[in-house]
Amino acid sequence: ASHDLSAKIATHAGDFTSDPFPSGSDVIIMASNLPQYGAENIRLVAAKAAEALAPGGEFHLIGEMLNSDRRGPPDPALWALAETLVRSEGRAHSIDECIGYLADAGLERVQAHEFIPGVLTRVIGIKATR
Repeated sequence: ASHDLSAKIATHAGDFTSDPFPSGSDVIIMASNLPQYGAENIRLVAAKAAEALAPGGEFHLIGEMLNSDRRGPPDPALWALAETLVRSEGRAHSIDECIGYLADAGLERVQAHEFIPGVLTRVIGIKATR
């Protein structure tokens, strides 16, 4: 509001695993809760995002992700261990798995980028414009 963007930016309350996403969204972000969910829920969220995005819209999945060889960094493994201790469905996801979740949802130009070095990775997928 202090930057006069209230008419351009909206947030929506809800449970992203069960509530519908607003259609025609330009950007959908899932951030910093990746290790709390299993692959099935991440695939569900990616599919819902792909469906709700406007053509050219972006889905950003930001979280603690293991390297492709699954040998680090330690944060994703530690978060997964914590989820195991509370008997959650959560687990450590690799960067390659996260790229696959978005690609399987039909998003294009899926790429991973280091977000916070050694801690968070951001995987971005774009809805086709055709």
